[in-house]
Amino acid sequence: MSPPDRIALFTRMAESDPDNEMAHFNLGRLHHEAGNLEAAEASLRRTLEIRPRHLQAMSYLARTLLARGERGEAVELLEEGVRLAHEQGELALRRAMSDLLREQGVEPPQLVDESAEEPAGEGEIRCRRCLRTREGLESPPLRGDIGRSIQSAVCADCWSEWIAMSVKIINEYRLNLAAPKAREIYDDHMKEFLGL
Repeated sequence: MSPPDRIALFTRMAESDPDNEMAHFNLGRLHHEAGNLEAAEASLRRTLEIRPRHLQAMSYLARTLLARGERGEAVELLEEGVRLAHEQGELALRRAMSDLLREQGVEPPQLVDESAEEPAGEGEIRCRRCLRTREGLESPPLRGDIGRSIQSAVCADCWSEWIAMSVKIINEYRLNLAAPKAREIYDDHMKEFLGL
């Protein structure tokens, strides 16, 4: 699918469901890559309205702001992103945002590991998506390593949100999950949505 076709697809998804964070994020990312900076900024800001701790949206928005000459806001966003990436254990994104800060002549925040989190109770986990301690899944929702990974990292509420979102993805992309390429597209969106 060509970039203009993908932009059209995600535009339709965002228009049909204004709270679809995945559609707004992908639309912003594609606009950024195409050099449509104003459109990229609008879509990425909408993503962060829906999910304020969406690290990839923060990173793309900061890069978009830098490209538009809005260095001050971009630096603030990157500093916040580095802190959140550290908290969420997203080392690659933390490193990438720290590098962007250094390119701007700003030293990234110095962070130390803190283990003062409230411990999870019986049947609870600290969810990687919502970053709250909540009820976990009783069993792996999928077979294999990915199912075990989801069970150990994603709360039952966020998994339910993914199930609703997955229907939209299957319908919008017209995915036949029996086909390996369709399954790969589905899995990529699932991992992105769940923060895996």
